[in-house]
Amino acid sequence: MKWPPLLTRPRRRLRRLEGVLGTALELQLLADTQAQLDAAEDALLAELDRLEQVFSRFLPGSELNRLQAGRQPGVSLSPDLAALLSQAQHFMTLTGGAFHPAADTLARLWALGEPQPGELNRVLEQMRRPLWTLQGDQVTLHTALGLNFNAHAKGYITDRTAQVAFQSPGVREVVLNIGGDVRHIGQRSVPVGIEAPGEVADNRAPLLYLNIHNQAVATSGHSHRGAHLFDPRTGQPTAATRAVSVLAPTCAEADALSTAFCVLDPGESLALANALGTVGVLILDDSQHLSNAFWQQHQLP
Repeated sequence: MKWPPLLTRPRRRLRRLEGVLGTALELQLLADTQAQLDAAEDALLAELDRLEQVFSRFLPGSELNRLQAGRQPGVSLSPDLAALLSQAQHFMTLTGGAFHPAADTLARLWALGEPQPGELNRVLEQMRRPLWTLQGDQVTLHTALGLNFNAHAKGYITDRTAQVAFQSPGVREVVLNIGGDVRHIGQRSVPVGIEAPGEVADNRAPLLYLNIHNQAVATSGHSHRGAHLFDPRTGQPTAATRAVSVLAPTCAEADALSTAFCVLDPGESLALANALGTVGVLILDDSQHLSNAFWQQHQLP
């Protein structure tokens, strides 16, 4: 008599790594065997190291730093950097300039104290000019302002590395959290905790839980990094008490929009999220908690 093959339970791996992209990485993998878990984790970390060499502002030899140091016309870009610049152009247009890759210039300016109006206006005038021209994989920079994609690049890396892990043989599910950017890929939904604004602590209970399925969540505000967000249109700091969480199809989109929604008025943010259709937003500050219908559909009771 021939017996049917035994059904084996999938194996799960939980991993936390410190010092990844200057933050912490938390990884959950579901696969058929331990060997498949090992291979998926190795593929994810290798892809993360590769992309850090593309986007890092802290590695002198990164592709982004070489591009800004050379400032030559018609520079050929890797597919990843070309994709990031294309996304950034899209989000700048979509948000009316509330998302801006040169906004870090304002943070450095304000770090020395409140700038003089003339100095601030000179920076804002440069920020209003075209930053680059992108044609396919060819780019020409038009600005001497430092480009720092910060969370946007982290979101892109989170998306890409999660996808690489999921494409590894035998993998059934990936949940990847890099510094608060959460990306899920798999057949079933998973709950994700959303922190309240205020002091961050590892043992602090989440404010609420969100159910996500092949989606991403990102949060922007002053809780994690102190005052660092500025309105690229006016040069003024954004509300220190506001925190914005965004649910979107990708981490790159969630990151860019959560930054922009810290700049835009709450009504503008809700209207834009609703217009996009697949974006949920939660806006928290001292006086109000606002969310759109798409967010509410995914929030757990």
